[in-house]
Amino acid sequence: MAKDLFIDLLYVEKVTDDKRTENQFKELLKGFKKQYLNTTPKYEIDFKKAYSNKRKYYLKLIENEYIKNFNQINDALDANSTADHLSFLYDNAHRKFLNYLTQIKNYISDNVIVESLSLKPIQNDKSDEAYIISFLKANAMMLFMELQERFSELSDAEIYTIEELHEVFFNEEPPQELIVKSYSGAEIKTVRKQVKQSSIFNAIQGDFRKENNDVLSYNALINKIKQREFAKLEELLNEKGIIDDEYNFIKDRGNKILLAAFMVKLTETKYFNERIFFDSKPSKKIEPKHIYKFFAYRYGPSSNAGKEYRRFLGTEKRAYQKLVEANFWLDQIK
Repeated sequence: MAKDLFIDLLYVEKVTDDKRTENQFKELLKGFKKQYLNTTPKYEIDFKKAYSNKRKYYLKLIENEYIKNFNQINDALDANSTADHLSFLYDNAHRKFLNYLTQIKNYISDNVIVESLSLKPIQNDKSDEAYIISFLKANAMMLFMELQERFSELSDAEIYTIEELHEVFFNEEPPQELIVKSYSGAEIKTVRKQVKQSSIFNAIQGDFRKENNDVLSYNALINKIKQREFAKLEELLNEKGIIDDEYNFIKDRGNKILLAAFMVKLTETKYFNERIFFDSKPSKKIEPKHIYKFFAYRYGPSSNAGKEYRRFLGTEKRAYQKLVEANFWLDQIK
């Protein structure tokens, strides 16, 4: 799975595309490392028990991602810092969680998800999808509620109740029995994780692999006036866990489709030269194959996203647009 599960389950690694067997999910469940909340929550979820290994797997995946987000906002916003800095951090988290709600609502609408299927004693692709997306929705709502209940004094953003989240963001009446409820468990001793110094990634403005006559050079492909910005974007790829500190592609699920979207976004925003110039023959137009071959060589053979790149340029433009809209780091590339 790629870097933001709340978005990836909607656009990158959709539940309906997952054809793994019950036995495979059973094995995956054994590999989960238990995650712990770093302080007592304000809310909890009352959700129908999962019986299949597929549902158990996705619930654990979403639960772990929720805990990661919960711990991050508490570590960041409960720290000693200036009021302006804390307000900035709050607004960033607020936008992020609002985007979760918006994208989940769009997915439910676009894919005609009947959430009541999640409560029925049937197990098929549609009921599994309804069950998992409903749980994702509940966790996104709970994150939003935790954020504003704990730290809303840091911002002037509007405050919502759980009932209002259903009405405002999902255009629905709140259920008679709320899924997101006030926490009723035992107090959790507050634990603050020490921040480790991250590894240093050195972005390289130029070629660093052996010359390859089948691949355009850095200067031949990357627009000179965009090269500094391109280096910053490669730092972002490293930060997002798409390439490692040695410029090698990280083969996590969903990373290849994000790399393809990254290449399309760079194409749209004129990061690439339009033509190749030669000393002794006419210039030649740069084509899509030149672009995806450059990245496949730069980040290693397992990074070849040529097929995904061509699809985003052609038959899957709408899927590309949705992916960009859902991922702020892609959307902000100019």
